[in-house]
Amino acid sequence: MKNILFLAFLISSVVTQAQVRMPDPPKQDLSKESDRVLLREITSFPEHIFSWNIKYLTVSESDQLTSLPEKISRLKNLESFMLTGGHKIKDFPKEFSSLNQLKKLALHNMLTEKMSPVIFNLKSLEDLEYYQFSYFDFSQDIGKLKTLKRLALSRGFDIRSLQNVEGKPGRNLPPSIKNLKNLETLSLGRNLMSELPEEIGYLNMVNDIWLSDNVLTTLPNGFSKLQNLKTLNLSNNAFKVFPKELYKISNLKRLDIYKNQISQIPAGIGSMTGLTGLFIDKNKLTNECLTEFYNLENLEVLDIRENKITAFPPGLEKMKKLKVVYIAGNNIPYQEISRAQALLPRTKFVTQEMP
Repeated sequence: MKNILFLAFLISSVVTQAQVRMPDPPKQDLSKESDRVLLREITSFPEHIFSWNIKYLTVSESDQLTSLPEKISRLKNLESFMLTGGHKIKDFPKEFSSLNQLKKLALHNMLTEKMSPVIFNLKSLEDLEYYQFSYFDFSQDIGKLKTLKRLALSRGFDIRSLQNVEGKPGRNLPPSIKNLKNLETLSLGRNLMSELPEEIGYLNMVNDIWLSDNVLTTLPNGFSKLQNLKTLNLSNNAFKVFPKELYKISNLKRLDIYKNQISQIPAGIGSMTGLTGLFIDKNKLTNECLTEFYNLENLEVLDIRENKITAFPPGLEKMKKLKVVYIAGNNIPYQEISRAQALLPRTKFVTQEMP
């Protein structure tokens, strides 16, 4: 596999070097009024656009931009604002909060450890995306954004950055998250959070939660109240015991909990009959951990690669809906795989490592 990857890398490098560098996309012609405006590589905002009926505004790759003008409040019908690429902006003018039609706000690479308080005064915001590659705290004021349907916050950290967040105020999600009753998607990957508040259980409308690349070891009891949750990603955390708080979430369809340290699965996992996809590879599972898996009658995809499994669980033949099982990286003998294949002839057992 390593040889194949090296060859692919070598080929890619040769092809890349042989390619002619593609020109940058042209800047927008700002002499013609439009409701969609892209400002790229600017040092200041063109004055005349503040008289336009702009609904979608994007500012990108503007390394010398240090502030937003107060006149941005004149864009009364602005629905989406994206600030991405290089810039030197640390805060927003208070007038920004008067954009009452603003529904989507995407901010990348702010130069501050605190989210601007102006953000939390936006009355109609439904989608907030805030990404940095440095520390910023999770403000209690997040709870003011009661119209939010999607919240995505990421510091971009991996485990090597743990020392940069330990002991920091606002490292973890604040209890005020309970006020976001309309939230449907919560994305908090790559933050190195160590725990979640009990109040997360108030998010009755949430369908999708992404918590990958943190250092979570447990889930709060309130997590079991998330009855509308359909997809959950807990990959690359620090779980040693499978979180039994998930057992009561009957609508959960897909669970990614790979790259943890799970060696124990408490009794009751068989109650998760709504699951169609379970990705629990790269843990420390043994045969005993799988004893209730036959109750997962609607499971279609099961990934148990790179564990300590030597045999399939009893009752495997009851898992009639299984389409594919990934088993590479275990020590399952050929005879056991043949037996499983005979029990489930329509199921594909993948013994090769995935690329």
